[in-house]
Amino acid sequence: MKMTLEEFVKKYNGKKVDFDGVYGPQCVDLFRQYAKEGLNIPVHTGLCKTTGGAKDLFLDYEKMPNEKKYFIRLPKKNPIPGDVLIWDSSISNMYGHVAICLGTLGSSFIVFEQDGFKQDGAKINIRSNQNFLGYLRKK
Repeated sequence: MKMTLEEFVKKYNGKKVDFDGVYGPQCVDLFRQYAKEGLNIPVHTGLCKTTGGAKDLFLDYEKMPNEKKYFIRLPKKNPIPGDVLIWDSSISNMYGHVAICLGTLGSSFIVFEQDGFKQDGAKINIRSNQNFLGYLRKK
């Protein structure tokens, strides 16, 4: 049964989500859990094969059959709550980042995310649009 975005955040806020049991709780693990429970997608999504990083969700979208089947890829403009936001790599993070949009705050985003480096669990945070690639929205 699909849960609402609010139910998903309430269930996992402060918890470490390790969907695949590999490398501990990472941002892509939270995305995968959200795709399964929050978006009711019955197949495994988020197989980041090119670099092994979250940025592959956006950059390799055309090569990802499950993402193409269940999501549309959109440019940087106007994400809405529930969209899956994706950032490119940076100097401190070669893998990029993925988070769930809860809203916008000026040119920044209010997100539900998990940090694979800190591995301190899922949380609500403010994230800038620096290195922001775009987002996925469920079809």
